[in-house]
Amino acid sequence: MRVFALAIALTVLLLLEAVPSAVAQLTRARPGLERLDELTRLGVLEGRRLWVPTLLGTLHTLGSAAVLVGVWHPPVGIAGAALEAGIFAWVLVRQLRSGDRGRALFAYTPFLAMALAVLVADAVR
Repeated sequence: MRVFALAIALTVLLLLEAVPSAVAQLTRARPGLERLDELTRLGVLEGRRLWVPTLLGTLHTLGSAAVLVGVWHPPVGIAGAALEAGIFAWVLVRQLRSGDRGRALFAYTPFLAMALAVLVADAVR
């Protein structure tokens, strides 16, 4: 029962990040695009790689839906959490390649940790 409660709490926390990210990317909200460009240096604001926000928004939507279903079906939650972890890890890799260090990496590190925590909690269940 405790692991179930923990899984729900972690799922809610992960969804609080993933859902707004999905909405921001799919609607191409200016603040979301600015943040994506700041972290990944893809040049989206200059009109380059415009397909990336759509792809990320779609992946966040799929991951969020799977994580939510994972409350009742843990294997689906594992897949969703793995997808979310992959997205957050990709952003961190882009930051490292761009030379970010220290505090600059803090933005997505907790999100990656949260996705991995959901994955573990669902795997334990």
